Amino acid sequence: MKTKTWTVITNTGKQADLESGLEKREVRKPTHISARDFVHWLAPESRIDDDSLRSLFKL
Repeated sequence: MKTKTWTVITNTGKQADLESGLEKREVRKPTHISARDFVHWLAPESRIDDDSLRSLFKL
């Protein structure tokens, strides 16, 4: 299975909006990290792949 790369459109500190081609996705901040860390991991205009996104929730 090919790993998708997502582009971060916005990140409010509570939720990030991601886009990969025509597909869009909303990601809510995990409860175990701070809003500041969430914004750091998913900074607007950054790119993140599915594996990195999964690891964010498993920290």
